[in-house]
Amino acid sequence: MFSEEHQLADLLNQFNTTADTGQNRLVYSEQWLHNQKTLIVLGQKYGAKATVDDYGNVSLDFPGQEATLPIATGSHMDTVRQGGRYDGLYGVLGGFCAIQKVYQQGGLPKKPLRLISFSEEEGSRFPAAFTGSKHYTGQQQQVAALVDETGITFTQARENAIKQLQAIPGVRQQRAPLPVSFTELHIEQGPRLSQAHQSIGLVTGIVAQNRYNVTVHGQANHAGTTPMAQRQDAIATASRLMASLYDLADNSSNSLTFTIGEIRVSPNVSNVIAESCTFTIDCREESDERLATFLSAMNKVIKQFDNVTIEQTLHVPATLLSQALRKQNAEIATQMKFPFRELFSGAGHDSQIMSTVVPTTMIFVPSKAGISHAPAEYTKMSDLLIGVALLTASLSVQANEA
Repeated sequence: MFSEEHQLADLLNQFNTTADTGQNRLVYSEQWLHNQKTLIVLGQKYGAKATVDDYGNVSLDFPGQEATLPIATGSHMDTVRQGGRYDGLYGVLGGFCAIQKVYQQGGLPKKPLRLISFSEEEGSRFPAAFTGSKHYTGQQQQVAALVDETGITFTQARENAIKQLQAIPGVRQQRAPLPVSFTELHIEQGPRLSQAHQSIGLVTGIVAQNRYNVTVHGQANHAGTTPMAQRQDAIATASRLMASLYDLADNSSNSLTFTIGEIRVSPNVSNVIAESCTFTIDCREESDERLATFLSAMNKVIKQFDNVTIEQTLHVPATLLSQALRKQNAEIATQMKFPFRELFSGAGHDSQIMSTVVPTTMIFVPSKAGISHAPAEYTKMSDLLIGVALLTASLSVQANEA
């Protein structure tokens, strides 16, 4: 039986650190590896067969009466730098709790159930996001040679971590077959549910998302002896370019979001004119067409500046999730008297990738003040448990359908 020892609060405490700087489970890091190992052992303890593929995605398969493909739930194990306690992890651990409750409440379901812990979704260590779910769904990726800030390549980090996961006794070393469906439980990461005092969000779709690295090239020179009019100052040019891009975004559609989140300067010395300045761009839109319009205008602005190069690191189109699964969850939430609303997700999720191959849906619970990707990220335990309860009912219905 599923004991008090492994209730959701205990699991969240077990899998999170207590550091004031937040959670730093970057993909293939020691903390990430520790948590994936812990999850595998926990799943095996409760009768799951564990599979680890070559990207470190963990699948825990729990039995059903029929030898069919499973009904799946889960999320990602990695975090952003200095992230929160719930993003990704809640979907993994809440999914584990929901699966256990299905067996407690109804015995062995007709169809097997699967918990998935995707290796990476955030793109925080290497400049590529969704590498876990993309590998899970068989999508080609050019990531092997990517390097982190210490010079370690994606392949080096991946191989070292996966070797340790696949060495755990009983672990199958393969890419798991695709499930029948996928349901992702997640905090909203925005303020809408909290402001509306609603416990559940049923996600209709997920925004289109593009990311870029923009580099402004200049000339390093002495800060005290080089006249202002004769400088090729990368920071001066980059600051003007960034201001122009923010002005463009401010005058675009209300559903567009535009973020410059990381800036790197070389040589980054106080008395040297910058030789280069690289910054990231993250832009998102509910509409592929409106995003394309903005990106066209953005590129025109960039071309007005000399010595600037731009590299695209991510493109994910806007995604509509399964209407049938969402309708089914709405009926269940109504029966359970959980107030809910349907909404579009402004954050990217593994569900966006899974939806390209299997029917996929998402369940949101509120985020206090809409804060996420930060140590202050918080969701009340009562809301977390409502999400688990709805997921439990949803998995039970799906697993016992004829």
